[in-house]
Amino acid sequence: NLLGRASRLIKRKLSNVRPIIHVGKQQQHQHRGKVIGSRVTARDLAQAYHSIKKEYSNLALTKNAKWKVLSTHSDGSEVSILKHKTDASCPYVRMTSIMPAAVQEVWDFLSLDNWPKTMPKMDPFYEGLTVLGDYKHKGIEMRLARKTLKRIVAFGKRDFTFVSVSDHPRGDGAWVSGTVSVVTDQIPRKKGYTRAFQDSIAFYEPVTDDLGNPATKLTIVFRIDLNDSSDGGNGGFVPMWMYVKTVGSTGMLSVQNMKKQLILMTAEQQADATCELNWIDRLINSSKCEG
Repeated sequence: NLLGRASRLIKRKLSNVRPIIHVGKQQQHQHRGKVIGSRVTARDLAQAYHSIKKEYSNLALTKNAKWKVLSTHSDGSEVSILKHKTDASCPYVRMTSIMPAAVQEVWDFLSLDNWPKTMPKMDPFYEGLTVLGDYKHKGIEMRLARKTLKRIVAFGKRDFTFVSVSDHPRGDGAWVSGTVSVVTDQIPRKKGYTRAFQDSIAFYEPVTDDLGNPATKLTIVFRIDLNDSSDGGNGGFVPMWMYVKTVGSTGMLSVQNMKKQLILMTAEQQADATCELNWIDRLINSSKCEG
């Protein structure tokens, strides 16, 4: 009868389903955050970062990595994606652009100290940052922090616990920084938030623009997962296909917003410098510096 045929059809369909959920969970345990001890130490944080750095070197930073361009801009900026077999559900994303400022200024712009001012300009969902500790290990400086995001459309708030790293310069002189999500009992999940995960490597190369002014070739390679499928997690339900479909446009928007803010900051600094040089004239004329 019809009911029997439907039942047999469902059983046949289920028997052909590949167990991708179980594989995905194993991959997420492997890639979603680096587990460190219940007592956070500089050595453990450094090991977590070097582990992620090695993964990036082997998978994303090789010459034969097959990047797919998602978005380009007339100024040469580019956003690309790289899917890899070790974790197909969490691809690498690369953003590259020439920033209109010297390396130190770009480095400072992205420093955690300036996130309360700079991040809202780059990420409309940015909510806040709490620095939990500063660490040093064999010449690299690290800051343990928690970042929170506002509700993402219909999805709940997110929290990230990660270490931000100031690494040794690359062999060619490029400055290097990175982040890696860490998992530790010392920093439990934040109530009302879904734990999310991210890691990244960034390179700051000194260059000059067409007029000979100092500039920076900034390359940021990162992975992000807004869901929490690890032990004790509460999911998150953001489809990865949605993230992949939008990261090209949102990544490019972040790059362009960063360039605009750097230009504004440079203009403000120049105005402040001019104002300071004219302080005697203002004193004589009892006038204020107009910015």
